[in-house]
Amino acid sequence: MLYSYQMYVWILGLLLLSWILFGSRLFAFMDAAEDRRVERLDGLRFILAFSVAMHHFVYSYHYLHGQPWTPAVFSHNHLNLRMGPFGVSLFFMLSGYLFARSSPASWLTFYRKRFLRIAPLFYLSSACCVLLALYLQRHTFVSRDMLLNLYYWFDAGISGSKPALFGMQDARLINAGVAWSLYWEWAFYFSLPLWCLLRQKTGLLPLALVVLFISAYGIAAFNAQKAYFIACFAFGVLARAVSDTVQAPKKMCDYGSVFILLLIFSITNGRYQISFLPLYGLLFILIALGGDLFGLLRLKAFVRLGDASYSIYLLHGIGWFCLNKTIQLNTINLSQTEYTLLATVVLVSVLIICTLTYQYIEKPFMALGRRKSPWLKQ
Repeated sequence: MLYSYQMYVWILGLLLLSWILFGSRLFAFMDAAEDRRVERLDGLRFILAFSVAMHHFVYSYHYLHGQPWTPAVFSHNHLNLRMGPFGVSLFFMLSGYLFARSSPASWLTFYRKRFLRIAPLFYLSSACCVLLALYLQRHTFVSRDMLLNLYYWFDAGISGSKPALFGMQDARLINAGVAWSLYWEWAFYFSLPLWCLLRQKTGLLPLALVVLFISAYGIAAFNAQKAYFIACFAFGVLARAVSDTVQAPKKMCDYGSVFILLLIFSITNGRYQISFLPLYGLLFILIALGGDLFGLLRLKAFVRLGDASYSIYLLHGIGWFCLNKTIQLNTINLSQTEYTLLATVVLVSVLIICTLTYQYIEKPFMALGRRKSPWLKQ
């Protein structure tokens, strides 16, 4: 395992390698035929998914070397510790931003589209976890509550629960336990009809500010983590309201974004702590206003991988698990250099696989979601 400055160099090297490889003609099939949504937000998606993958890299390595899945394992990797909350927080803000003005003609159609966007890749990730758990538990197979447990693994993330599989108590860690965040995504989607109703009466900006106030000074007193996640979505809505009414010079947004990024990775503690949320929120607002980190978020490679970010989010943990479990079960001794090179190969392989799962699983089901249903009013 790399420590301190070595990890910084490796992460920068991975980003450079991703830029070179996925910016090449080999991955031109990822380019959208239609006009893109907002390129800098697509590039941001990749950076966020990459950050979460690097966060779980440290967790997975230490967990499969006998240490608990706790923040204590980041004692020599503070950068990676902060990358997880950074990625998840801005992912939630991005959802709030994108759906802030949602007002579909049919909510049933809206939820059908959301299900077809989330469920197919979720099922693939869960199927991989189930098969790996079945293989690892083949000699100590436990069938108790098997069907009930499998149900939770294929509920598209609505419950947020991932119980034991075939007696493997920590099965949720096969994919780094990432499905918990989908529980909050669904909670946000299910709240949108109420948001829509309140928005019509109050306006977008007042509503976002009220929810932020209630989260920070009401809900936080009883459950700080729930308050944090609710406030993340509200910050995304706030960013949408601000970007719709305010214009700011791009250079100011870029310089401001870089300064806040330095603050985030210098002073935050790697926890979902609401006192640090204004930093994340201000960073996202600057990006929503047009900041792209001096063109970094618009790099073709990162925009392409941004489309595959959901696949990266759900599948990267399986890559780390397979790498470390194979080493553990076969008692393979690797030098630091050998392990780092192998981890590089695994990550690049996962990214390549994710471009394919986006192209042949995510994209077709998104197209299916856009088709008119004969059973639903559009």
